[in-house]
Amino acid sequence: MSESDAASGKPQSYTRKTLGKSDEEKPKAPEVYKCCDNPQITYFGVVNLNINERTIGSVDVWRCGVCKKQFCEEKQLGIEELTDVVGMPRIDSDAKWAVCVSKLQKGRDRWKLVKLKENGEIKFETVEEKIISLKVENFKIEDDQHWSFLIEENVNKAIEI
Repeated sequence: MSESDAASGKPQSYTRKTLGKSDEEKPKAPEVYKCCDNPQITYFGVVNLNINERTIGSVDVWRCGVCKKQFCEEKQLGIEELTDVVGMPRIDSDAKWAVCVSKLQKGRDRWKLVKLKENGEIKFETVEEKIISLKVENFKIEDDQHWSFLIEENVNKAIEI
């Protein structure tokens, strides 16, 4: 290992592969993790979802120590399939993470992690793979058969759904 390799603390292979390359050519963190110029994403907490005091799922919450942006990942008990998004899912800067609860569904199909904007509509996919529109006002779903709560207000809590 050369002196520059040892001084940088990087493995020799990494230093040789990136030495002399422009910033555009060097390996970068995937965009999905890029929340600010110096992302420092760490585990922040969890929101447990219960039915009759029995946990049926949870939402893991991660947060950047620099910009305080939150990232969420849905965990439903009994589902071991990989999600379609690897890493932390993206969210628009004007949206908030929330859980949508359907009064029409049972068990683990009753809830879903969603991204809510202050006002507007979201598209919600039912178990029957039907897409329905739900009205959103003040970051809350306004519907007789669905309700929601914000993740940021419930970190490290258990919510009875």
